[in-house]
Amino acid sequence: MTAITCIQPPGLSHEQRLKFAIKLFILVKIAALFVLAINTRFVMDEFWHFTQPVYLFDGTFDTIWPKKAVGYAVFYELSHLIGWDATSMLITGRLTTACLSLALTVCIYKCARALGHERITAILAVALLLSFSSYIERGFRLRSEPLATLFAALAVLVVIRYETDRAKTLLIAGLLSGLAFVTTQKSVYFNFALGAALVVDALCMRSASRAFFRGGLLILGWAGAILFYGALLGGTAMPQVLKMLFLGPVELALHGGSYYEGLDAFVWQTLLRNAVPYALVCLGLVLSAARILICDSAARIFLVHAVLLTGLVFFHNQTWPYVFSMALPFLAVFSAVAVTVLLRQGASRSAMALVILSVIAVQSIVRNVQYLGHDNRAQLALVQQAEAQLEQDETYFDGIGMIPSRRMEPRLWLDAQAVLETNDEGRNSTLYGALLRAEPHLVIATYRTDGLNSVFGDALNTKYGFLTSHILLRLEANLILTPPKAERAPLFNGIYTD
Repeated sequence: MTAITCIQPPGLSHEQRLKFAIKLFILVKIAALFVLAINTRFVMDEFWHFTQPVYLFDGTFDTIWPKKAVGYAVFYELSHLIGWDATSMLITGRLTTACLSLALTVCIYKCARALGHERITAILAVALLLSFSSYIERGFRLRSEPLATLFAALAVLVVIRYETDRAKTLLIAGLLSGLAFVTTQKSVYFNFALGAALVVDALCMRSASRAFFRGGLLILGWAGAILFYGALLGGTAMPQVLKMLFLGPVELALHGGSYYEGLDAFVWQTLLRNAVPYALVCLGLVLSAARILICDSAARIFLVHAVLLTGLVFFHNQTWPYVFSMALPFLAVFSAVAVTVLLRQGASRSAMALVILSVIAVQSIVRNVQYLGHDNRAQLALVQQAEAQLEQDETYFDGIGMIPSRRMEPRLWLDAQAVLETNDEGRNSTLYGALLRAEPHLVIATYRTDGLNSVFGDALNTKYGFLTSHILLRLEANLILTPPKAERAPLFNGIYTD
């Protein structure tokens, strides 16, 4: 961030030159965010999240896996309307999600300013947030978390920027928290952290009545968003929608991590790749915690919220890389606080801070350039080729949802748990019957379909043949070529660990 000196305007003070370098770095990182959004390989979860608007109003509450809240699907409907085919929809979705991440950086800047920090600390918070590989490499992903995190950050901003104990402030914050929850139930982390922070702050002021007042109004605003969601999607079936909203993902939340091995490795991965920024976060948290009893209400609420949220995220039983992005926007403020404190010390510590910022900047940009190798050209070419084989009313199956302009039937999400359960069901499964009757016009073969046992392989071989190494068509549909499976290029493997 400070290594860029050759184009600095003359006649500026040391701090002004630093601000200029930081702003220039932020512009470079924003450009990188959008380039990576267009270029980066898709993770299978992205396809499944993004294809859900196709099914939005036909039994949303029990057909969108894993019985998730569907606020994100309403948001992605916009990209479906803008795009003219599957690939344009996917790229539009990536770009709109990148815009969410950009809006979140603005929100975090305003949070830092609302906490009373100087402009240099606020822009440092933005720069350091964009430096985290977990943020800039996941911030554009087609998932529910980016939208939910923005709602959550807005709720925090409302609480710390405006009079905390005003009924209007708490109701609006509760409403935004509720919108985060109906985007994804994982937002219960945000909701709990904010509610607990408001209560802890009130108790620090030795006011139990204030704690009840804050908690009650926050829950009231939150419930308003929940009821609106239930009425919009369910109408007279609102109880069913609400039941699914609260109970649908419970099994996944409690046991979903058991179907995967070594998820804790992703925690160490993000800590090692971002060791210096996380060290600054720890320093900033310690400095802020030391003043928790004497700082103002806004600072205390923000600190408690960030600490609780971080604990919930990092000790979640499914620590996929994208979950860290839920906490990073709030932690970035504390890393900026640590840097600012060092800059305000003696010449030696100020120089050390500048060296640290330069190291972070160089490492971050190098990482972004390296990540360009994870391109999505093969994936998008496959999507285009498969979509060209389908009429508007024809269905396909891949267990992933790679063609967001068409319906996948049967609507089976082949995550590790579903692969295991489908194999156990064998010939009694819905998928086996559909393949045996050749109901999907087309099947896309991926490592998920490869995980199905020989029972499903027999059904595929009987009713389908390879058009390309990944695409299978019904045998009566066309003359089929059968290239060896070994020629198939990997479409998903390695995106998290490379």
